[in-house]
Amino acid sequence: MSIYTLRHFQVPGRAEPCKAILEYTGAKWTLETPQWPQEKVNQPIGKLPVLVETNKDGTRFILSDSLAIEQYLVCKYNLCVPEQDRQMVARQMELRNQLNDLFQMTQLIVNVTEPTTRTNFIQRYMTLAKDVVTYQEKWLKENGSTGHYFGNKTTYVDLALLGTMCAIRTTLKNMPEMLEPFNKKNAPMMNHVMTTMEKDAKLAEYMDTCEC
Repeated sequence: MSIYTLRHFQVPGRAEPCKAILEYTGAKWTLETPQWPQEKVNQPIGKLPVLVETNKDGTRFILSDSLAIEQYLVCKYNLCVPEQDRQMVARQMELRNQLNDLFQMTQLIVNVTEPTTRTNFIQRYMTLAKDVVTYQEKWLKENGSTGHYFGNKTTYVDLALLGTMCAIRTTLKNMPEMLEPFNKKNAPMMNHVMTTMEKDAKLAEYMDTCEC
């Protein structure tokens, strides 16, 4: 059995879906928080998260980039939609990437100080958030309002939504008006998925340690 080390900062961010996936699968893993920026040079491309997988024979597999880590783990633990259904594989990545685009936009907002640029980013974020919610709500309804994105079982995007929303809520906690597109009134189906994930016993420890 492999043992994993996930390197990331303590603050919820782009590694949250990776954490949720590791918890859900029952993988043996630990979170490592490198001293920053001192240990920046020791990372494959100078950024986090990084996944270090130690195999039974002692060999290691090191992977950087949060989306690559997610995709590796969900494929390894059979949380993807069937590979032979190419249209659903594409849909899965479309939905996941929409959530990632939202998170990336929040980082632009909190890291820029110039007022005009910040206002522009906020407007772009709000438009994107409403468009993503509209699209994903429609898809979830077409899936039968099951509390899952595909069928009636937990797959990749369910866990990605949980982790991404944790990161977004933490990032925007001082700007609650920017979370309105995701409330129960505006995004009932997405909230149904969130509730389903939050109540799953496999994610109990993740929910206990999640700061959002």
